[in-house]
Amino acid sequence: MGEHNITVNALAPGFFPSKMTKGSLERMGVEAMCAGVPLHRLGDDEDLKGAALLFASDAGKHITGQILAVDGGVSAV
Repeated sequence: MGEHNITVNALAPGFFPSKMTKGSLERMGVEAMCAGVPLHRLGDDEDLKGAALLFASDAGKHITGQILAVDGGVSAV
């Protein structure tokens, strides 16, 4: 799609609190879920918004064909 000046990218979120993950958080606890995360915290809406903004703005106009992990560093461990 580059010839049409269209970039194609994807966000790959890690573990984020949501309706789907509520049970896991209640069962295991936030501290246990964060134990293996290099940033020692769960992601939040702002983390995803910032990554989406990068791809949607002029700041990301030369980025295409990429998958951006938004997982606090889990995929790098």
